Amino acid sequence: MKRLLRLFFVLFVASTLSGCSLLNMMPGGTGGDIDGAKMTAEVVFVGEKLEVNVIEGEYGASGPYWVITSPETVIIDSSGKRISKLNVGDKIEIIYSGQVMLSYPPQIVAKKITLIK
Repeated sequence: MKRLLRLFFVLFVASTLSGCSLLNMMPGGTGGDIDGAKMTAEVVFVGEKLEVNVIEGEYGASGPYWVITSPETVIIDSSGKRISKLNVGDKIEIIYSGQVMLSYPPQIVAKKITLIK
């Protein structure tokens, strides 16, 4: 019985560790060089949330989206300099976790926004 429990424990630990390494290869994972899912969009409205029209996006993203920003959201220009404001008409690249709130329009929480112009 002890051998069976020991074998089960070893298999459980091995499967858990192999699952963790898969997270590093998936968009929105916790490691590796992948920051998350990306989309390119044009800013349509600037307010508490950004309303954008997606030009190109992963996972079939298209059309209008609300982009939620937080104090942790990094907003930079194309040279890497932090900026504090985006304007209607700006072309931006958004990196987010890959999770989408299924409302209309869909909503995402931005990790990083890069002004492309």
